[in-house]
Amino acid sequence: MSALTVELPDQLHQKAREVAAARKLSVDALVAIALTQSLSRLVADPYLEERAARATGQGLKEFLAQSPNAEPPEWDRLPQGLEPKK
Repeated sequence: MSALTVELPDQLHQKAREVAAARKLSVDALVAIALTQSLSRLVADPYLEERAARATGQGLKEFLAQSPNAEPPEWDRLPQGLEPKK
């Protein structure tokens, strides 16, 4: 583990303390979680990038081929006048 000192605006620090307490976390744990989530959006995961490059769509086609060709129930239909994307 490494220690990191960060200066935060008072309001942000207070909000972090409140959220951490509500979730029964330490502020350190909350900050680690938030930083992990932010970095995952900013930095591509090489494993996921490699898997996406290999994707052919065949698995989805096979899955859909197993689905019955039936009309959806009334509650799951598109509104009248709206057409599905092709």
